[in-house]
Amino acid sequence: MTPVKVTVIIPTHNTGEDVMVGLDALRKQSMPRSDFEVLYVDDGSTDDTVAFLERELAGEDNMHVVPMTNSGWPGRPRNTGVDRARGEYVHFVDDDDWLAPEALERLYARAKETDADIVVGRMAGHGRGAPRAPFAKPLERGSVRENPVLLGAMTVHKLFRRRFLLDHGLRFDEGRVRLEDHLFTLRAYLLAKQVSTVADYTTYHWVRHGNGKHNISYTPIEPAPYIESVRRIIGLLHAPDTRVEDDELRHRFTANWYGSKALRRLTGKGFLGQDEERRAAWRQQVIDLAADLPTAVDRHLPERLAVLSRLCRAGDHEAIHAYTLYEAGVRHRPKVEESTWQGGVLRLRASTSLVRTDPETGESTPLLFRRSVHETAGGKKRVRWTWQPPAPLDGRPDLADALDFTQPLKKAKAQALVHHKSGGTQIVVTTGTSKLQPVPHAADPDLWEMHWTTDCTIDPAGVDAHSGPLEDGTWQVCLRLNVGGWLTSPRLSGLKLSVGAPKPAAASKPKAQPKSTARTVPATRHPLHGVAKVAVPVLRLLLPAAAYVAVRDRYRRLVSPERTQQQSPQAPNPQAPNPVAVALDELQRAKRARALSVSSTRRT
Repeated sequence: MTPVKVTVIIPTHNTGEDVMVGLDALRKQSMPRSDFEVLYVDDGSTDDTVAFLERELAGEDNMHVVPMTNSGWPGRPRNTGVDRARGEYVHFVDDDDWLAPEALERLYARAKETDADIVVGRMAGHGRGAPRAPFAKPLERGSVRENPVLLGAMTVHKLFRRRFLLDHGLRFDEGRVRLEDHLFTLRAYLLAKQVSTVADYTTYHWVRHGNGKHNISYTPIEPAPYIESVRRIIGLLHAPDTRVEDDELRHRFTANWYGSKALRRLTGKGFLGQDEERRAAWRQQVIDLAADLPTAVDRHLPERLAVLSRLCRAGDHEAIHAYTLYEAGVRHRPKVEESTWQGGVLRLRASTSLVRTDPETGESTPLLFRRSVHETAGGKKRVRWTWQPPAPLDGRPDLADALDFTQPLKKAKAQALVHHKSGGTQIVVTTGTSKLQPVPHAADPDLWEMHWTTDCTIDPAGVDAHSGPLEDGTWQVCLRLNVGGWLTSPRLSGLKLSVGAPKPAAASKPKAQPKSTARTVPATRHPLHGVAKVAVPVLRLLLPAAAYVAVRDRYRRLVSPERTQQQSPQAPNPQAPNPVAVALDELQRAKRARALSVSSTRRT
């Protein structure tokens, strides 16, 4: 059996011709066909999925169909894929998702560069949210204990070293088990020696169909089995081979699942849309779970969920319902104050305020906070902000300290976020400033409203130090705000960024655009972009994978959208580096480095 670099494992079930979206993406991979294989493991489809795949893959030497009897869940097909894989690494993909063109090449290069057991690629969501925090900056040779931000990326859509999976007996639960991804991924994270990320390129496109079509595990979620899976996940933190020894870190990890997978089940419109009998069943399951967890876990919850946890620990169904009704309408209301296209970047000033919108009337009222001043033991005066909850919860002694929002208000930042309209990628703009501006409430001067202003620049050549140039297409500009777990990113009306579009003639004399009109910011390519497009692929044949990816990224920065508008888009900048010359220079350096390496090896 000839080994390959990567095996892509895709469980299928009654997918039919819709599998072509992912298949076409695999055919367009920049990694040579001889370096990877694809296994479509079919979980007993009752339609023509297997026959269709066999016809479609008839001429594909590196793609195969593996039929099996129905198990009703993706665990067994994934295990079968790992058993049959020839790859040094395996990558799990769902049949309704797809990989970006350079995904396998970049992920494998990163794995070899960092000797990682797991490589997590940046994701984009389509019809669903995708994790952003794990990709805010690159991670090299990390671990989940040292980098808990990895807990934000718990799906199995990653690159795993196959030998690592086999050596540790890492297998998926077979059968109908909720959160099987989390059970597998958490154990893998805790056992891995090194985990790395690809933060500057979106590798995976994660899709949710509204009717659950193509998803093997799409069935209504029952409260009891689901919370039982949450208990099993938390149990891994105490298991002999995966135990998290540090108490505070273990409480922090526990809070991740208690908060995101249990408490959040009691919030939002989705929960309120269920009938009362089902809501009561969910509440009771979470109440029982809360009773079994240390109260120290609550310190690591976002404040909005810490309040809910107190109500669950009290076992108060009515109070939980009142809180859920109220906080489902909490959001922020952004506004563009000024936007200007200058020097090749968008300069933006925006403001927002924290409000609660009544679901029946649509009327928005500000969230209010009470201000008090306390003197510390050292004689310093400190301001404390206490959230004023809805009337049914006001004055409860068990909520007194949970309503202290001083720290979340201090940490909250209003930040621009760019969202690729068709590609789904979301990137937070980390440059700029954010300022909290409390304003006394008109009806009661003892209560205060919370407002923020932010100033930032959005550069198509790279919105931060890690994301790389924005890909071509239309990017919507949003404003992100997270206050104690109330996190939303509404669009800034009419403001968008067009990357790769030709610049209009009038763009040489930019003017501030009227606030009431749509604002589209064009960005052009570097004049030597065409030359680099020819030079860079040549290097792919001459350099090792990791070196090639690094060199190619450097060229992309050279041919990124222009940074100054004074430069004519038709004429090359005489000061700009010539991509061909730089390419040859890089090639000579690589040859010298390789020669030195060989010479050193021979001497040894």
